[in-house]
Amino acid sequence: MKKSRVVTFIGGFYIFGGIIVFLSLVFGGSPLNLVFDVSDISDKLVKLIISLIYIPLGYLYIQRKPLGKWLVLILTIIFFCISADLTNKYGKQPYIGNMLYSLFVITVTIWKRSEFNKTIQQ
Repeated sequence: MKKSRVVTFIGGFYIFGGIIVFLSLVFGGSPLNLVFDVSDISDKLVKLIISLIYIPLGYLYIQRKPLGKWLVLILTIIFFCISADLTNKYGKQPYIGNMLYSLFVITVTIWKRSEFNKTIQQ
C-alpha cells in the first residue's frame, strides 16, 4: 500500500500550523485565546499548548502511527465542536471554514484508516 498524499498534506498542515503558532508566540500576533473563546487563559499559554501539540501530532500523522490517527480524530472532533459553537454564537465565516476543514480531516482519517495499521511502501 502506498502513502496517500492527502494524509501527508494534513500532517504537514498540522506541523506548519504549529510552527506558525509558535512564531506568533515569539513575535506576537493575533490572540488565539479569543479565537478559541477562552479569554480567561493567557494568550501565550494557549499558543504554547497548541504549538506543542500540533508539531509532534503532525509528525505522528505523517508517519502513519495509530496514536497519531486517534489524537488527530479526538482533536479534530473537539475543534469541530468549538467551531460549531462559535459559528452559532457569532455566525462568522472563519468558524464555518474551520468546521468544514475539521469534517474534511475526520472524513479522510476514517477513509484512510488502513494506512495507519499496515506497513506502507515509500
